[in-house]
Amino acid sequence: MRIIIIGAGEVGSELAAKLARENHDVTVIDKSPAALARLEELDVLTIAGNGAGIEVLEEAGVQSADLVVAVTRVDEINIMACLLAKNSGARRTIARIRHSTYGNEYRSLTSDRLGIDITINPEQVAAQEIVKAVKSAYASEVETFCRGKVQMLGMRLGPQSPLLDVKLKDLELGENILVAAIIRDNQLIIPRGDDSLKLNDHAFFLTLTDQQPDFQRLSGKEARRAEKIMVMGAGKVGRHVVRLLTRSKGSEVKLIDADLEKCREAADLFPEALVLHGSGTDLNFLRQENIESTDVFIAVSGNDEVNILSALLAKKLGAGKTIVEINRPDYAPLVDTLNIDAAIRPRFLTAGAILKLVRKGRIESVMILGEDQGEVIELNVGEKSALAGKTLKDIKLPRGILVGAIVRNDKAIIPGGSDFVHPGDRVVLFCLPELSQHATTLFSG
Repeated sequence: MRIIIIGAGEVGSELAAKLARENHDVTVIDKSPAALARLEELDVLTIAGNGAGIEVLEEAGVQSADLVVAVTRVDEINIMACLLAKNSGARRTIARIRHSTYGNEYRSLTSDRLGIDITINPEQVAAQEIVKAVKSAYASEVETFCRGKVQMLGMRLGPQSPLLDVKLKDLELGENILVAAIIRDNQLIIPRGDDSLKLNDHAFFLTLTDQQPDFQRLSGKEARRAEKIMVMGAGKVGRHVVRLLTRSKGSEVKLIDADLEKCREAADLFPEALVLHGSGTDLNFLRQENIESTDVFIAVSGNDEVNILSALLAKKLGAGKTIVEINRPDYAPLVDTLNIDAAIRPRFLTAGAILKLVRKGRIESVMILGEDQGEVIELNVGEKSALAGKTLKDIKLPRGILVGAIVRNDKAIIPGGSDFVHPGDRVVLFCLPELSQHATTLFSG
């Protein structure tokens, strides 16, 4: 595909890297030469200029573009770029829309009128992921596949986990649970039977949604029900989180922010929540608000350093689960070594959502694991797939690809080596990023 990406920020850069790896013809436009310089090692064409300008778009070849993705930080630029691109001949357009007003208004307009086929709100996507983590006391990631029949849970293993230092082939987990991937020392492992789990491993389990084991026991960590929740940060992500949390009954939600004006606005928006003016890094304030009785502390201030520090303080003072929003790529390895339960990375969530749209037709969904250390891909086995009709043990997949689940005739299984794949089956694959394209081609045909 011929793809134009407008905006070389965190989302645009991540998207460019993944699409270039898949051998797409990628052009990236950004006003900043410095931002474009960071893409020098990628096999992409870069153009310094205004992505919402027709001359720059024409230089990028918009007339023959299969897809234009506008992911700058400015909604108006993204909207204008998509409008111009569509009118110039681009087949499909995707716009990153951060402001809720724009999102609500433009979702109702047809692509013929505005030129945007799909809008994505990164803050909303991040908030949805945070709420998933809130609802699962022991997991840092929760995702469902195959219309809810298959579930993946990611969790860091504590010292009491019964899974530690036992070869996977010797674990008695039951038929319908699989250790599908492990992140250790910032590297993803697609494990085999002779591999074992270690303390602080970030393990990803695949199971059937209606047959889940006791994951809290397996994690080796204490977990508290999310009855009292504190959200630090009344910005876009924080507001989306509070809106989602207050829709469901049974939780007491506090929203705190150091900006008094933001607190006043949030208090008007969310009468069901208790909005407080204070800092998440103020020990006295946290103690005053009984942080030790808080079951979940969520840090989404928009500042990575403040998020990390406040989460560590909250945990030190007795809070239960801590969830932080992290935007800087260089902080991710650090966060994984700290006493933080879940780190939400909006740029990967947004890139994953866009990748799903780019690959539409061959795959049903895609999820990025960790800091792009791996992918989970859901797709249908094609009629022309060379693997169709073969058992998994006869396929002999590369070490970095694993078949985690198969759904056939509306029935899901966690397969073993003697199971077949047939045309029309829906499969869930775990793979290393550099093998994602190969895996997709193998199974889709």
